[in-house]
Amino acid sequence: MRKYLIEQLKARKILGARIAQGKKTQEDLINLGLAPQVFLFKNLFSGQVLYSQVPAYHQDQIDQQFVRPNWENRKPSRRNDLWRIMCVATFDNYDYAVAAFHGLVQLRKARDVYQSKEAKSMRRKNDEGNTWYSGQYRPAYSQEAVADLSHIIEEFELTNTKLSWENVWRMGEEKHWRMDLVQHEPLPPFNPRDQSVLLDDLREKAVLEFAKLRGIEEDAVESTQQPELA
Repeated sequence: MRKYLIEQLKARKILGARIAQGKKTQEDLINLGLAPQVFLFKNLFSGQVLYSQVPAYHQDQIDQQFVRPNWENRKPSRRNDLWRIMCVATFDNYDYAVAAFHGLVQLRKARDVYQSKEAKSMRRKNDEGNTWYSGQYRPAYSQEAVADLSHIIEEFELTNTKLSWENVWRMGEEKHWRMDLVQHEPLPPFNPRDQSVLLDDLREKAVLEFAKLRGIEEDAVESTQQPELA
């Protein structure tokens, strides 16, 4: 039984990685049975954050999101044991989810390519004037990802956003969030080995909830359009 479960987990990871390959449109997400979500994975070794439109990741995403690697911000490895979910962002609709994903990727590119000097000047430094780190871990990268997520939600006014955190302290202080737009909650406890199972369960629940809400809205529209009986 244990061998069967391990094989199933491996198969789920492989399938998830294949689905993660390439950017997804609204139609792609719907056809693949995916929810209007963005997944933020943190690298346990470096502190870097990877964005994904699906509950998995692919080498293509790493190549596309880390376009200007250097000794302080090396291109991370795809090793499964290095990436843990940091936050699952569930949006009100697919347009919001696609816009949020592209916005996060573009902000990362702007910081790494076009405003690298300005970005580095704002990071905490060590005595040598380099971005502060412990071992190879630089917390500045995950902090910037959280700040970008908050900015995207506020800038695009993405109402009814739900953020599920691996640890709620990562969200920082409430004053940095538009609390009228976003709801924060913790992810359920999970074994890192079963991360793919947890994320797939969150995806399925979000798809069902989205379908339920849209069904209620459609029923309300139909009821208002029905002609009144004389």
